[in-house]
Amino acid sequence: MKNLNELLKRRRIDFKALTKYGFKKENGKYSYEQNIINDDFRVVIEISEKEKIAKVIENAINEEYILVDVENAVGEFVGKVRSEYENVINDFLEKCSEREIYKNKQAKKVFDFLKEKYDAKFESPWDKYDEFIIVRNEETQKWYALFMIIPENKLYGENGKEIEVLNLHTKPEVNELLVDNETIFPGYHMNKKSWITIVLDGRLEDEEVFELINNSYLLSIGEKKIDKLAIKVYEYLRKIPKGKVVTYGQVAEYLGNKGLSRIVGTILHNNPDGEKNPCYKVLNSKGELAESFVFGGANVQKERLEKDGIEVKNNIVDLKKYKWKEE
Repeated sequence: MKNLNELLKRRRIDFKALTKYGFKKENGKYSYEQNIINDDFRVVIEISEKEKIAKVIENAINEEYILVDVENAVGEFVGKVRSEYENVINDFLEKCSEREIYKNKQAKKVFDFLKEKYDAKFESPWDKYDEFIIVRNEETQKWYALFMIIPENKLYGENGKEIEVLNLHTKPEVNELLVDNETIFPGYHMNKKSWITIVLDGRLEDEEVFELINNSYLLSIGEKKIDKLAIKVYEYLRKIPKGKVVTYGQVAEYLGNKGLSRIVGTILHNNPDGEKNPCYKVLNSKGELAESFVFGGANVQKERLEKDGIEVKNNIVDLKKYKWKEE
């Protein structure tokens, strides 16, 4: 009998998929059987809250064939049975479970944030450490985030309990201000002057973590690259017809990467000429005005939009009516 808990340690079972796969549920237990080796044997997988196991039954005598789970049991026949047995288990794992290395609530939020804001791709470049996940800027190929699961005592205390952490790039002068050795530490296994390690246990507010991610992403682009993007953004703003608005996402798509929405916001915030570059025409995906418009506050943005003939209700613009669709 094989205990599947270790194989499922960093995976989440999809119970809907179990039924589709052929599992039968009875008294809170999901059971599945599949014949192998010309129907002489069958693999049995049982999933419940108490246990998750797999075993091989010899059909002729209806007894467990324990040799497949004995590591030092060798021989051509045993090897053949073991191979088909493991194929069934691996197929079950692939089709009925999902990789879920990070289980902490805050870590999941960070993953969702990266997917939504930057269309992030997650890579595990080290076979030996598949729980180490990097995120890189697709254009520059530079890392801007590294997820790790490490013993707590690598950062603080004497406890060897595993904790989920996130490494982010920072400027050295900022790094010194951020590190408190409680929730933010000098970069673990990274340059400690330009990387930080955040413990993803909820003690640091989500929004603070997201902002540090944004800063790390900016550093992965480089200041010269941002300057070039800014020129393109301001050119795009000047194209928007009177009486029309766009979203941050639209501007990012114009730049060729929808993950640049945050960067667009930063560029607009640093707009050197609000008259020449009409950033008041850029809204979020819901058509909402900025809470703090750069050139005078939210009321000024509202006034300038209304002056263009755009109706604003409760600080929201109807995008169906006023959104610009460049031909």
